[in-house]
Amino acid sequence: MALSADSPPPAPLTVSLPPEAGVASLYQEIILSHYRAPRHKGVIAGATAAVEHRNPLCGDVMSVQFVHEGGTITDAAFSARACSITQATASMLLSRVLGATLQEARAVVEQVEQLIESPAVLSDAATVALGDLRSLASVSRFPARKACVRLVTGAVLEAIGAQ
Repeated sequence: MALSADSPPPAPLTVSLPPEAGVASLYQEIILSHYRAPRHKGVIAGATAAVEHRNPLCGDVMSVQFVHEGGTITDAAFSARACSITQATASMLLSRVLGATLQEARAVVEQVEQLIESPAVLSDAATVALGDLRSLASVSRFPARKACVRLVTGAVLEAIGAQ
């Protein structure tokens, strides 16, 4: 249908998104933010724990380094040749466990694992305590992406278990 110069412009199309769409968009932005500007990316000279993990299915490679003193993580870093989910997970997880005890770090990793398996099982308080990591809840809908998160959680668990 052609519009003539005398025709009024069509009414704007209003699209209303379900509330989950807004949350999903926010979570996607958080993940992209950590991917584009990762926190704790680099290498720690003199790390007390260093672990490298690989995903042979996709080729992702990541390493995690920690420094701990008296059972507390005082420095953390990662390096990766990996997808956005893996790198964002490393950025978020290391941000969350820095300053934590090894036991607290293990608990955070367990909560992340629970989050990607069955987000509804976590209490609201536990979910809020995860901070930016709660954006990984959407991974539960994509089984192939769980391996991206687990590449990081497995490396972190091995690194803190080596202490």
